[in-house]
Amino acid sequence: MFINNILPKSSKKIKELETELQESQTRVSQLDKEVLDLKERLKEKEEIQSTGFMRQQLKKIESLEEQVLKQKQRIQETKSIAQDATQVKYDFLSNIRHEIRTPMNSILAFADMLVHDLQDKTRQSYAKNIFASGHKLLALMDNIIELSKLESGSFEIKEKAVDIHLLFNLIVNEQKALAFNKGLELTLEIDEKLPNSLIVDDARIKEILINLIDNAIKFTQKGYIKVRVVVDKYDKVQHTLDFSIVVTDSGMGIDAINHQKIFEIFEKRENANEVEFQGTGLGLSINRKVARIMNGDITVNSRLEIGSTFTFSLRGVEIVLSNDAVQEDSVKVDFSLIRPSGANIMVVDDTDESREIIKDAFLNSSVKVFTYDHPRQAIESLAVTKYDLIFIDINILSVDDNAVSKVIAKMSKAPLVTLTSTSLKNIDFMTGGANVVGHLKKPLSKVELFKIAIKILNTSNQMQNGVESTLENTNEFSNMKREEIKEFLQLHSKGVAQLFLKAVATNDLNSMKVFAGELATLAKKYNITPLVSYAQTLIENIDNFDIEAINSMMGEYKTKIKRLKSI
Repeated sequence: MFINNILPKSSKKIKELETELQESQTRVSQLDKEVLDLKERLKEKEEIQSTGFMRQQLKKIESLEEQVLKQKQRIQETKSIAQDATQVKYDFLSNIRHEIRTPMNSILAFADMLVHDLQDKTRQSYAKNIFASGHKLLALMDNIIELSKLESGSFEIKEKAVDIHLLFNLIVNEQKALAFNKGLELTLEIDEKLPNSLIVDDARIKEILINLIDNAIKFTQKGYIKVRVVVDKYDKVQHTLDFSIVVTDSGMGIDAINHQKIFEIFEKRENANEVEFQGTGLGLSINRKVARIMNGDITVNSRLEIGSTFTFSLRGVEIVLSNDAVQEDSVKVDFSLIRPSGANIMVVDDTDESREIIKDAFLNSSVKVFTYDHPRQAIESLAVTKYDLIFIDINILSVDDNAVSKVIAKMSKAPLVTLTSTSLKNIDFMTGGANVVGHLKKPLSKVELFKIAIKILNTSNQMQNGVESTLENTNEFSNMKREEIKEFLQLHSKGVAQLFLKAVATNDLNSMKVFAGELATLAKKYNITPLVSYAQTLIENIDNFDIEAINSMMGEYKTKIKRLKSI
């Protein structure tokens, strides 16, 4: 009762000050507008040369400006009072928590001893209740402190690179025992489009998700709790995504009238009469406030006796740029597969290392690499050479209000890949208009360089035109019988082609293996030897889990079919 009396009164006073502050700010805005309007009218009347009118308007402006000054002083005073009141509340609650925690630690320690020492079941249950209630009291105090931090503005979000798949698996696995003891099934499903690593505050995400799962277990007597992680939006250029963590249960549900009340402090649901369903109302309120600070939200969709779905969404989450440091992987990639007909690549970077890595990677390929350490030289080159792909340091691209980006956009339509060693979140590289299609992290990995280069260059119009112009000279199917090829292609379009599309869409190794097996069988039937060899090699790579080789071969397949059709 003491806490419940103190905290609402303090919060009410702060809210009153905040309301007064908002009203003062609104009044200042109105006064500023009036001053501007009067000055405009004064300009219009200057032609009339009415001295009396001008004096009258000038006095009115002076009066309004004086009111504006007073209101601004009032705003500063109100802000100061509100901040002081919030700090006093925070200090008070911190002291209270300290004073409670000291004796409570003793209570919990002795209660734990009694639980293990008492033989009488009834008295043992009393000790268990003391122990559990003590922990609830400490948790309540921690929640109140957390809420006070949020209101005082001292709450911090600490973001870092996190293995997001591992995080969700650990959280759900920790809660499975609690669900199992109640006879409930707890499952986790992660969207395959969710990247492995994101820049997030893992501690805050863990707190919120554990609270949502705990509530679901608490209010579900039988059935299930499902946790799903869903990618809502993927911005490849900004290298960010929006995703949601959806917690669904088959519990008692919440009446529609209470959907917003459960997020309000010290509110209880109207249909929750039993003691076990009553709470402080702090948990979800704090969770939603924290989620909104993290550029997200928590929403609920629920029906009585049906169950509840809580959705914790986060927007604009930065994806960790991949930077594979394992040098052995670079042996598995073959840069000669990238645009065999040739292409021009520009590299603009003021560090020798980045320029040399890219130049060295394409050394034994048909691709020509032009490197520049200054944007002026690169821009001069754009005037005389057509480029198919540009790698450029992100700081060079975005410096001076995206000046370089604007020039490149006017001179070339070539796709740009930025090279960066920093976070992309607060960098504006889009307003210049250049065609940014991806990003690579420094120090550059040849594996990642290969992935992005083959994806961009081998799917461009120039690549297809180049292949068409060299089909006759390089076509490995030129010795095949035309009639057998024709029959093969007819059957291929009805079966194997669909399996290929499914394998590409799902990126599933089992689907790829099925596709390769069917291709091998059909190609053998019509003596298409190069495709038989291709399918067998693909199956070997799948069995060896050679991801880079698999990706390369899947990328080649359309070109092979195109060559076959040209016969």
